[in-house]
Amino acid sequence: MALRHNPAIVPQAVLFGIGGLLVALMQALDGLGTRQSYAVLTLLLLYFLWLQVMSIRRLHPQLWLLNPVFQCTFQTFTMGYGITNVLFFLPPETIAFAGLVPDVFPAMVAHQYLALLGAIMLYLGYWSPLASRLTSPRSVARFQQAYLPRLDLLRAWTIPMLMGIAGAARLFAIRLALYGYGGNYGAEHLAETGAGAFMQYLALAGGLGKLALLLAGLGYFSPGGGARDLLWFWGAMVSELFFGLLSGFKTSVVMPFVIVGVCQYLRQGRIPINWILTACLALIVAYAVIQPFRFAHKERGGSLTSVSDIISLMQQSAMGDSSAVPQHDGPDSTLVSVAARANLSYIGAFGLEYADTHRTLPSGSPEFLEDIFLAPIHALVPRFIWDSKPLGTFGLWYNQVVMGMGHFSSTAMGTLAYLYFAGGYPAVVIAYYFFGMLQRVLWFRLTPWQSMPGAVVMLGLLALIASPENSVDGIIIGLLRQGFLLTLLTHLLFQRRRRQPARSSAYTPAKSE
Repeated sequence: MALRHNPAIVPQAVLFGIGGLLVALMQALDGLGTRQSYAVLTLLLLYFLWLQVMSIRRLHPQLWLLNPVFQCTFQTFTMGYGITNVLFFLPPETIAFAGLVPDVFPAMVAHQYLALLGAIMLYLGYWSPLASRLTSPRSVARFQQAYLPRLDLLRAWTIPMLMGIAGAARLFAIRLALYGYGGNYGAEHLAETGAGAFMQYLALAGGLGKLALLLAGLGYFSPGGGARDLLWFWGAMVSELFFGLLSGFKTSVVMPFVIVGVCQYLRQGRIPINWILTACLALIVAYAVIQPFRFAHKERGGSLTSVSDIISLMQQSAMGDSSAVPQHDGPDSTLVSVAARANLSYIGAFGLEYADTHRTLPSGSPEFLEDIFLAPIHALVPRFIWDSKPLGTFGLWYNQVVMGMGHFSSTAMGTLAYLYFAGGYPAVVIAYYFFGMLQRVLWFRLTPWQSMPGAVVMLGLLALIASPENSVDGIIIGLLRQGFLLTLLTHLLFQRRRRQPARSSAYTPAKSE
């Protein structure tokens, strides 16, 4: 069945594009205050996004909450550049502890207009005639016949094997001080241990744990699931939560619940309220456990190179003097912390300001535009062959050079700031138009609501094209490398011939809400 088109996208794009440009120009000419311009651009962005989400829900309803363009709309634009902007209109004392200031400076207005422009180009690309042709029924059928397994039957050893590889890779990474918050990612350590050559491969192997949980979840929520499905599901769930806590990253603790909720949505087609609430609870627990651990590790210094070291430090931090840990009173403070972490409008604005005042970047800065064009080569050539291949430490450079911070930490600049460094407004226009096309092509060619192998590939790539923190060359590298590996994995993990009994593997398409 041919996909329906949105005839309103062009007039809406023109209307909101011109409206946003007028607001930005008025602010630049002092005809409108900085805070007022920032607020108006934020409201324009949110209203434009609301119109587009309604169009997606009406015209492309197939499990639309997982559609990459909706996920990008929610994660990148609604949260990163939309709702969380309310932080800068709160009392100063409410947001001071989060490292934010209530003053809105001109670069934030320019950044907000850039966000509106990026959102407009995203949907122009999504609804473009080329994207429509690439997702025609005939094109989708040819793609799936050529690249995806025809059967949705998992091999019996798939889930335990993936869990074993992921566990071994993570334990080895911990031993090398390359895992989570307790790791050492400095250039000296990487050169001394030689770990830089295979660090990315350890990360890929460790990511197989999430794939195991995804496959176990799809089997668990399928009709007629048996005891084996229950066993693998909870085994994978406990494993992911355990290593998530060891990582010292809150998102790693929450992600297993998100994956399970996605599995239920794919199988049953209804919003998994229970898992959403559990994920929210897990985030609160993660803050309570991980914040003291991080503080204790920062005070102690050094690297954590064994599971016992990490657990011991966690226990000490949990039983230690809580008054030594920076405290913020009440759930409102936690909410502000989460919102500040999600917001990209403030942090990214420093990048725009720096790029405008430094036409030539300092020596040792990333080659943003060059890295985008060389991304396919970076994805294909391994580091042990290409010793000088860039490490992709954009966040570290941004933190130390642009933000002027002396400590060793990584700061997410967001894709908009990255693209502005690469080529200004034209780079944003071209890249987000391409992103929109790519999101539609991936979603409708992989048809995760019909194909279990397609669901594996799609969900494995979803974070790359919906996440606001990835560099553009990193997105390209990830799509090429993970897309190839995930497609190869589906051919290895799924049976080629139907066998009896075929249980946990049969994929039941869900009806979207």
